[in-house]
Amino acid sequence: MTNIVVIEETLLPGAWKTLLLKGIVLLVLGIFCLAFPFAALNVSAYVIAILLLFVSVAALFSGFSAFGEPKATWWMILLGIIGIVISLISFVSPDTMIWIATVFIGIIALISGVTDVIFAFSRGLSWGQRILMLILGIIGIIIGLFFLLFPTEGAPVLALVLGILLVIAGIVSFVQAYLYKKEYAELTA
Repeated sequence: MTNIVVIEETLLPGAWKTLLLKGIVLLVLGIFCLAFPFAALNVSAYVIAILLLFVSVAALFSGFSAFGEPKATWWMILLGIIGIVISLISFVSPDTMIWIATVFIGIIALISGVTDVIFAFSRGLSWGQRILMLILGIIGIIIGLFFLLFPTEGAPVLALVLGILLVIAGIVSFVQAYLYKKEYAELTA
């Protein structure tokens, strides 16, 4: 027996405005990151510190109780305490959070690059896939080493890359808004 489910999609008349607003916000944030990379890094450090504080307090409380039942989970309590300490240090010195984030991204890029290089020599890949994986792996290793060896210089690069990505995302959102509005106009005509 076969079941068929039909989902009717209706386009909302003003949804394109939300996409347009999203595009404006992303574009403004992207331009801010490109024009003021150090200020963007400081704002990001404070935002990360605030989020880390909330998550760490939640981890701390969840370590003391599980689903309302008193139960100590020492590792959640430890993670909560460590997170609270790191977030408080970040409020006092945002450079520390920027440095930690840059080193963390360097570690991730290095591990990813090494994994890609190893994967490039695995069985079952075509020569094109193998070469692409090798190139991506080498780039990942270079980026990872750069961020690990020079975290102070790597942080502004992260802000600039984030700015470029935000500008691109803003432009894509503008295109989505235009296409959505055009499709809605065609449907209602």
